[in-house]
Amino acid sequence: MSSQIALEARPQGENSGTETHNRASSGVAVRGCGLGRRFGRRWALAHVDLEIMKGEAVLIAGANGSGKSTLLQLIAGLFRPTQGTVEVFGRASHEERRSVRRSLSLLAHDSYLYESLTARETVGLWAGLVGRSRSDSDLTTLLEEVDLADPSLGAVAGFSAGMRKRLSLLRVRLEEPALVLLDEPFSALDTAGRRLVESWIEDLRAAGRTLLIASHSIERSARLCNRGLVLDEGQVIWRGPAAALANRKMEAR
Repeated sequence: MSSQIALEARPQGENSGTETHNRASSGVAVRGCGLGRRFGRRWALAHVDLEIMKGEAVLIAGANGSGKSTLLQLIAGLFRPTQGTVEVFGRASHEERRSVRRSLSLLAHDSYLYESLTARETVGLWAGLVGRSRSDSDLTTLLEEVDLADPSLGAVAGFSAGMRKRLSLLRVRLEEPALVLLDEPFSALDTAGRRLVESWIEDLRAAGRTLLIASHSIERSARLCNRGLVLDEGQVIWRGPAAALANRKMEAR
């Protein structure tokens, strides 16, 4: 397993007590300390230190099985860490799951869609849950944005992978979270779909949202992020500017 690259050194002075720590933490969106998760005997993630500031967009790169999805799921509170801790806006992600969940949205590999519902019924349900308008005109506007407004499309069970991805992205858009976790947001999409996602990410950044993007589309994602990190066998092996990560010309294995 590759050795972990330590976080940049931070100055420690005589007055670095609780008050100073609280002030320093006020701008932190996500903090992971010694974070790890084991499934059976396999460590999917191990000894990861992470600090994401509010308003940052961070690209998480690495080969399949490197731990990208596991990291996002731990941040979202879907799993309890086997070791270490993770906080979202100062709250323990797993212990305060309900509170943390209200502040973030996770686009995961699995769509978790209601197979028997239509796209309109699905978006109407989501809109109601977050207190957004469910009028026909508003739902139509949302569905047109992702090219799913045609009533003849039928139930989600018959959707292609790209259609499912576009519908799942609407949930993130509806929730308007402070923290957005995107797991392979460009996969299964055509050129128009990828451009739409790029535009949405740019809008989220302009609105001051914090984003973590796990992606194999390094060059495309790096243009949208200010920092990047690389995972290998569950550990961080590189950190730096996203532009420098794009220059590494990493390829998915």
